Amino acid sequence: MKGLRDAPALYLGFISLHLLLGHLGSSLVYRLRFGRSPLAYRSTGADSAHTRLTRRISGASLVWAGSVVAAALWPRWSELPWGRPLLALPPEVGWALGVLGLVGMLAAQYGMGATFRIGVDAGEAPPVLHERGLHRYSRNPIYVFSYLYLVGASLWAPSLVTLGACAVLGGLFHGLVLQEERYLSARLGEAYARYRQRVPRYL
Repeated sequence: MKGLRDAPALYLGFISLHLLLGHLGSSLVYRLRFGRSPLAYRSTGADSAHTRLTRRISGASLVWAGSVVAAALWPRWSELPWGRPLLALPPEVGWALGVLGLVGMLAAQYGMGATFRIGVDAGEAPPVLHERGLHRYSRNPIYVFSYLYLVGASLWAPSLVTLGACAVLGGLFHGLVLQEERYLSARLGEAYARYRQRVPRYL
């Protein structure tokens, strides 16, 4: 199978699906299904710490995406110390992880129905605890599959910058999860405490 440098449009097109389907697409589908936006972080009462962390994720994502684009379109990038591939894996490994991650993320989002939110809004009515679908096995399947997608795509350009940005994003995702756990614990109390005991945070 052709690699990133040989078929950049194919690889970069797939990478863009995370934004197009996972954010823009899911928001559009949610609005069509339920008549409102799932973007809770844009509300006036949105949690500021959560919003700041989201902005850091955006910054780290730009670094990550920039390194992958450089690996695909700028031949000299792979000759630089920070752009040189650190691993030699067949591209099929990245595709397997990436496709599984994207499909799992979309399935987890769609399965949440009206309870799906992007971000948290401390000013809205208490959230409804979603325990069905993939949330029976993981409290955070959207983050799990999103990160699996990111790891798979990172293996197509496994440079120091790409893998480092991927690791930073993993830490920031974990920070978001902790923020959301505190929010849900405060809003849902004992019901969420029982859910935490039954279902693992990630896997």
